Amino acid sequence: MELTLEKHDQMMLFKISNGEDLKKEFCTKLPIVDIIEQMGSFVSQKYKTNIKEIEMKNGSYAATKRFVGLATVNKLKTGWSRQLLQTIVRLDLKYVEELISLKQADLEEFNERIGIPRNSLLDRLSEKQRHHCSILKCPMGRNDSIEKSRATPVVHPQLNVCVDHFKKNTAFTDGRYKSSQEIRKAYEKAPRVSFKDVTKSKVETPEFTNKGSKKLREQHGLSLCIIGAAGAGKTTMTKRMVTTCMDEKKMPFLIPFAQIDKDERWSVKTLLTKFLCRFHDLKPSEEEIDEAFHWILANQEKCFLIFDGLDQSSFVISNEPIENPDINDEFLPGDLMSLLLSRKFLPNTRIAVTSRPHSLVQFAPAIQPDIVVFLNDLLSDDVEKLMNHYLDNGTASEMLEKLRTKSPRIHQLTRNPLLLRLIALLSNEKGENVWTYVSTIAKLFFEVVDLLQLSAHHERGDIDVEVLNRKLAAMAFYKIIEGSVVFEQSDLERYGLSGENVQDFLFGVLSSNHNNRTSNNALLVGLLEVFFYFHHQSTQEFFSARFVLEQLPVGEFEEFVGKLFPRLEKGADGKLKVGEDSFANLRVFVIGMVNEMKNRHQLDEDEILRKKNIFINFLCDHLRQLFVEEARGVMEHQRQMWVDMMDFRDEELNREIRQHLNDFNFLFNFGYLPVAAHREGFFHFMQHFVSNVRYLWLDIDEWSDDEIRRLFQSIQSSTAKIEEMEILMNPQQLEQWSDHVVAILPHLTRKLELVLDGDVDERTCRKLKEGIINFDTSNLQTEELKVEVVEIRGIGHTLLDVVLRRGQPPQFNN
Repeated sequence: MELTLEKHDQMMLFKISNGEDLKKEFCTKLPIVDIIEQMGSFVSQKYKTNIKEIEMKNGSYAATKRFVGLATVNKLKTGWSRQLLQTIVRLDLKYVEELISLKQADLEEFNERIGIPRNSLLDRLSEKQRHHCSILKCPMGRNDSIEKSRATPVVHPQLNVCVDHFKKNTAFTDGRYKSSQEIRKAYEKAPRVSFKDVTKSKVETPEFTNKGSKKLREQHGLSLCIIGAAGAGKTTMTKRMVTTCMDEKKMPFLIPFAQIDKDERWSVKTLLTKFLCRFHDLKPSEEEIDEAFHWILANQEKCFLIFDGLDQSSFVISNEPIENPDINDEFLPGDLMSLLLSRKFLPNTRIAVTSRPHSLVQFAPAIQPDIVVFLNDLLSDDVEKLMNHYLDNGTASEMLEKLRTKSPRIHQLTRNPLLLRLIALLSNEKGENVWTYVSTIAKLFFEVVDLLQLSAHHERGDIDVEVLNRKLAAMAFYKIIEGSVVFEQSDLERYGLSGENVQDFLFGVLSSNHNNRTSNNALLVGLLEVFFYFHHQSTQEFFSARFVLEQLPVGEFEEFVGKLFPRLEKGADGKLKVGEDSFANLRVFVIGMVNEMKNRHQLDEDEILRKKNIFINFLCDHLRQLFVEEARGVMEHQRQMWVDMMDFRDEELNREIRQHLNDFNFLFNFGYLPVAAHREGFFHFMQHFVSNVRYLWLDIDEWSDDEIRRLFQSIQSSTAKIEEMEILMNPQQLEQWSDHVVAILPHLTRKLELVLDGDVDERTCRKLKEGIINFDTSNLQTEELKVEVVEIRGIGHTLLDVVLRRGQPPQFNN
């Protein structure tokens, strides 16, 4: 077994320290004074004198422990361990030689434990961190059981690199109100990295080949910041990072920003040892702390520092790192973090900081991280895994499919881990009746808010729930009108609220413009001014919509509803263009509130009627402008309105809207609808709100059977009259759905054209032809209807050409 002098020293120290029994026996049996006298320059004269004094005063055992301690903190000359063994052999101390001689098994254990002895401070700290990170927290403010936490599936949200983050500010870190669609678009094409890249581990996650991924895999001594919205899973991810590091033979240090006192001074050594020991209720000796820190210094590439929740910090990180610092000195937290991020300390250690996006805005170049990673939505498979875990009854696939078809908006929310769990909690609470509560996004949030206000936190409040909700609604609305998601302490005071009152919904965070900031725990009892955000932007939008419907006077309501729909104006080319849709998310909540108005008993019936009529008038005027010939350039907004209007679930209200649109001829010139939610929205829209269609064109070639079935059913179950309809499909679909095609003929008034993309033969139209022959033409709503089947490959010839006249047999022209 060939080892370098340095490696031999490390292994010898590991063996002596790896277990109290061996260490005790070594310290008892070794004649330390005789040993050091013969070790020459490997032990300096200063330390020889010191060891002899200890031996005379406290005995050989204490003196030998001092020798081991000096070796631990690198105070002995490199190669001391070989010299020690040679001295033991010369003195014929066979028992001690056998006790500490290095064997292959020692090397294997050294590598397995990365040189950290059993029951050492770092070993105990590892176990404490592993236990801490194995317990997750539920949205109700309580810890899950250990068993439930450990059984939680390991999922990793999408991770996107924020390229040129500090130049482009792509994460909307300025506190402005933005729609969730706009935020998602910012990262739509951003390069992806994996959890494996971030932790430089071997876990099975997707592999990428972009620059960010390569940099994370190849360089250990990097600083990175992981940003994401509240509830995106940042803290859970840090816990996964800790356990992954341990499994991969690395030493992580997880430090919550919120627990660091802004006025307490720390050195790197005390932050990584004493601070974490205090957090985990460990009481190490100074000798153990020294040993642990010297291991850290010698093994930087095996360490991973993880700082969680910068936005909860009580201090500001200095933008100007101190020049020529001493690593043994103590600093205020803001200066110490500045030195770590600027890589003046522990340059070969990977450092990760998690935060909501706004906290990075003021970072100067000297402390900016090497990479900024955005914690994006969960992937579909991971959503299903988590939902299965948290549901008490039923399967996630069944629930998610129902959400996708019944409420795409709520389905989208399940990609946020916090909201996914709240939806699962609601399902467990309501059982089979849950679909009554998740029919609209507004109704979902009514129930979620009720659940949160039943939590242990809320019992500490001193305010009536209804009064609190009205104040939160007013505060949320007027901030959105300002275009902001940031609340100052003065905003709370204006409505007579305290941090304790709002802690179920608002989160206290670090303000980049405030020098004396406080921790989240301190702000809850109102010690210092701090900034607040709703835990999730959707919660602010929900409360804002409540204010619009429940508190806004009718005149102001009418003025505001006009802003809910973007302006539609013709450009120089004569085509419609959509103006800024600032309140797209809020519009959905208002639709849900309008749908729920008659069930909100605290509202005046006359006010309900007036507000409902105002909203319907604005909505219908917008739709009349939107679905016209000139609207080819606004198809995305058309599709979005379909999805929005799926939250109209009240049949009486739907009939009123359809009546307002009864004389309007819709033009649906879409072709391909690639997003499933848009297809679901179209089915709902067609079935409930459309009376007349001038032209409908759809490409259903890649639709599922269930979607095609619902398309035909939505037309059959509606009262709509369709002047012209064109469908692009494949020949197999025509054969499969010919009966359904025939069933919708009574809804057509001029022409049906089926365009086939695929190989055809003389049998292609046979089933459709048979259906048309047997069709009762007296059911037509028009005097004459033309039906054509055309294939678009080759010369594009007509396969079937038939004219239907009311009360007469079909006339086939080919």
